[in-house]
Amino acid sequence: MTWDPRPIMPAFQRELDPLLLLPVRLFIACLLADMRWCDDVTVQGVLRLSERKFAPHVERLRAAGYLETRTEGRRVKLRLTVLGIDRLTEHVKALDRVANTAAEIVIAQRAALRPSMGPES
Repeated sequence: MTWDPRPIMPAFQRELDPLLLLPVRLFIACLLADMRWCDDVTVQGVLRLSERKFAPHVERLRAAGYLETRTEGRRVKLRLTVLGIDRLTEHVKALDRVANTAAEIVIAQRAALRPSMGPES
């Protein structure tokens, strides 16, 4: 196997968004990717999370500027911001590159394990 001398980890570490590494936050952002206002209970229900487990993730995303909230009476609405959709898009692209690189490594390692197909086979 031939290794590429360029380091792959530093690039991926810069491109992956630490806030979106937790699947629940990634899924919240994905559910709001249309950038329309959505009831928080709808998103919470899709993810099957209690309010206690859901609220801190929404707050972290809000504090980072990835989503905004609006209160309408007793209802809370959520919407992804432009920053949020930009970071989500870049994060998903980086995840795709990570997955493809991992697949290439696995394929190369598996190929190295196969015995050569000589006349004795």
